[in-house]
Amino acid sequence: MDRRPKKEPRKFRPASESDVAEAPPRSKRRTITPTEGGVTVQSLPPELLEEILSRVSVRDVIAFGATCSTFYQLSLSPSLWRRLCHHQAASGQLAAPPSTDWRRTAILKYSQGLQMHCLTGAGSWTSPWRSYRAATASLAVVPPSALGYIRLALTRDHVLVFDSRGTIFLLRNTLALSSHSPLVWRRAAGHSVLCQNAKDFAVDPRSNTSFSQFIYVLIGRGHAGSEPSPSMLQCDCVEVYQQDTGNRVFRMTFHTSMTFVQLRLTGSEVNRILLLLTDTGKVYKLSVNETQLNTSRSYTVQLVLKKISTFQPHVPVAQIHTSFSSILYLTGEGSAYVEAHSRGVYRHLFGTNQDYDPQDPHDAQTPLPLLLPYKVVKCSLGLSHLCLLDDCGRIFMQGINRFGQLGTGDKIDRGEPTQVVLNTLPVEVWCGLNHSLALLQKESGEKEVQGCGCGFGGRLPGCPKGSAVFIKLRISVPRAARSLCASKDCLFLLCCHDIAEPPLFRGLPPLREDEESEVERDERRRLLWQLAKLRECEGLGRKVGLLRQAVQKNMSISPAHQDFLVQALNAIHPVSNELTDQS
Repeated sequence: MDRRPKKEPRKFRPASESDVAEAPPRSKRRTITPTEGGVTVQSLPPELLEEILSRVSVRDVIAFGATCSTFYQLSLSPSLWRRLCHHQAASGQLAAPPSTDWRRTAILKYSQGLQMHCLTGAGSWTSPWRSYRAATASLAVVPPSALGYIRLALTRDHVLVFDSRGTIFLLRNTLALSSHSPLVWRRAAGHSVLCQNAKDFAVDPRSNTSFSQFIYVLIGRGHAGSEPSPSMLQCDCVEVYQQDTGNRVFRMTFHTSMTFVQLRLTGSEVNRILLLLTDTGKVYKLSVNETQLNTSRSYTVQLVLKKISTFQPHVPVAQIHTSFSSILYLTGEGSAYVEAHSRGVYRHLFGTNQDYDPQDPHDAQTPLPLLLPYKVVKCSLGLSHLCLLDDCGRIFMQGINRFGQLGTGDKIDRGEPTQVVLNTLPVEVWCGLNHSLALLQKESGEKEVQGCGCGFGGRLPGCPKGSAVFIKLRISVPRAARSLCASKDCLFLLCCHDIAEPPLFRGLPPLREDEESEVERDERRRLLWQLAKLRECEGLGRKVGLLRQAVQKNMSISPAHQDFLVQALNAIHPVSNELTDQS
């Protein structure tokens, strides 16, 4: 029994008039100024302010510089960013601080990362030991020596990340402790270095990662790749690694007069075609059989100049994009060419087989131009459809549209580039098996992911039934996201911000107000005249007939949409009934 005396409740005395009189009025309260002994941020000396800023995060320094022009000039101080880089190196976030652009280095290190989103409907995937119910979003491990993520690729057992120093990292799945169970299988939680001083790398371009058994790495002369530094190379070479163990199994060397800048793969395992782009814009190919790479023997393979380089020898190729049975070339002038290596791929991309001759072996190697009167700066090539981005940020889709993966609002195939209007500026596009994803950036700098096509298996988070237009997906996107790709069970967002990277788009061209407004005015006047005649008609048959005539002759729409509207009007009111009503 508690015998302690009970405390009486505290009584609050209301404020009296004397208390109010003691407080000075607001108008008589003094404001301390710097000249009277007070301290403000503006009164601090630049050396002390720099010392304070060197002990905060990169994000805080950038936010401090966004307040006014004076603080912005202070936030650009090279000594400040040099101290931030040294702090990152001392904390283990940076292996060796460089001595060039300190500000770019610190921002690259701060903004890099890899975000993963589970795409399976149940949110679970199977590990070698147990089934682990993955979280909706998770972050991959960031290697301490990485600086500035550039590309990523997916294999069966690893995630490959390529940084600005030419280092390729293997992010592997590892066992870890969890509050729900003793051991869980976490995705991309461990890391190791596959190769250093690389120029480029490539894996099997198919969306099914089980086909990616080998990793091909392009290494420049003067570097040793995975070997110690004393064994320097006198020429460019391609090293082949096993994706499960990371061991090198094969090396291909080239003539000293040839310098390559890009490497891509196409074809199957028994006839793997390597595409090599030189620094002068020429494209060469060679074929290997991956089933014989593990055998310890050496042989000579001949490089063959691709037809795109003989077809237009004076137009250099700037980029190569591949799929399993097709190749897309982007020239320095912004033109796009496609090679279709099978009859089915040709029909999917161009809608017909009329100009394709399967008996002619040279027909599959002929590059076909994509008729687009704009400069293409970025693209993505899927198995049966493709996407192009011009220098104004406009998106053009082409190919099969059975699931609405083109985002045109219908399921009609397109045999030529068709513009798809989006409400924000695209950063990156990605074409999957039967769906498409787009990374978009708003005017405020925030980013989002939109998708279209088939939504089966969680391919479009938040839209399981799919969509024929691009819709916003339920994915949290970091502001530093720069590229994306997906497998059958996970979507990956690669994050990194490079302040030295020039803007990709130049903005939409100015409208020619006089010429375009006159065309729009004439078309609006013509449609209003047709609408007035439609209102004066009596009878359903005459109204449908007049509307059918307007669709066929007076509306500037695509032939596919025009045919659809005419067939819909015939279904609503056949021509025979129309004649009966008119009689």
